Amino acid sequence: MSMNANSDSLFKTALAPMATLSHEALRLLIHRFGDPDEYYTEMIHAPSLLSGGKFEKYYVRTAPCPGKLVWQLTGPDAPSLCRAAGMVLRLGGLGVDLNMGCPAPAIVRTGAGFSWMLKPREETAGMVRSVRKVVDSFVSASRRPRLSVKLRIGQEPSYEKLYAFCSMLVESGVDSLTLHPRLQKDKYSRPARWDFVSRLSSDLPVPVFGNGDVFSAEEAVSVLRKFPCAGVMIGRGAVRKPWIFRDIRNALDSASGAASCCGFPAPEGKAGIDFLETAGYFLKCLEETQPPEFFVTRAHRFFSYYCDNFYFAHYIRTKILNAVSFDEIMKILASYFDENPSDRFKKP
Repeated sequence: MSMNANSDSLFKTALAPMATLSHEALRLLIHRFGDPDEYYTEMIHAPSLLSGGKFEKYYVRTAPCPGKLVWQLTGPDAPSLCRAAGMVLRLGGLGVDLNMGCPAPAIVRTGAGFSWMLKPREETAGMVRSVRKVVDSFVSASRRPRLSVKLRIGQEPSYEKLYAFCSMLVESGVDSLTLHPRLQKDKYSRPARWDFVSRLSSDLPVPVFGNGDVFSAEEAVSVLRKFPCAGVMIGRGAVRKPWIFRDIRNALDSASGAASCCGFPAPEGKAGIDFLETAGYFLKCLEETQPPEFFVTRAHRFFSYYCDNFYFAHYIRTKILNAVSFDEIMKILASYFDENPSDRFKKP
């Protein structure tokens, strides 16, 4: 695929929905460097949201860009998903995304996540039509919320079965799809099958995004060249490099011969990225936007990826995952950078 300014402008980026990761604190950190076109929330369990549990209010926080937010819902039945869709759409956002891709056994056993790809076709279609009606009830002259689905290939690598399933989703009212091109049983060690993404993008009448194995701006540009699609959704890569969306836009501008227009220079300016300061900023955001009960576990999840930036990644990751407070984490990092000063900064 040739690179040109027009195709680049149509290529969108999105933060993937990741449990315990795609929360407001991570979005604030990413915003500091440069936003994606869309921010997906972490997976919101519809029945839990409806029950009004102690922590549910933290899942529906909208900063820093409410207008870029996509609410991702998971649930075992149409009634709970419909009611939850109504609740979140009252808070604004681009629309609702239905999770049909989570393969976690605990989720699938409840009838949520990937189980929607296993249920009788008409049951899944009926659920989508029901949620579509709720989404349509929020349409106005100034707003047209979107209904999307995130899914996997299936239980086997059959493009024909995947296409038939996705065609049903489109016929039932889905406006766009995101394919994580792996099977139900596949782990991250299995390379994502991006050819499935480009085939769906070519064959379906709605935008198709791809999600999987993009960890740098160079890989995003490569995906655009080799596997044409509506855009790329990034999860783990955005935790590891919260500046990745800025870098992708700059790389696309460079590839098309356009001047950089992302408008988000690194906050550290010419010095590049200060990994210690960036870590401290994330922990500050975490403390301000999440409940104390979540502090340590969410910090551990973030640093399990962020530490991949460092030469002695396994060593520093292990130490941080044993830390029990933010102060301890920052002391561990400061000591590490004292011993390895060349690891502290990323050049612009």
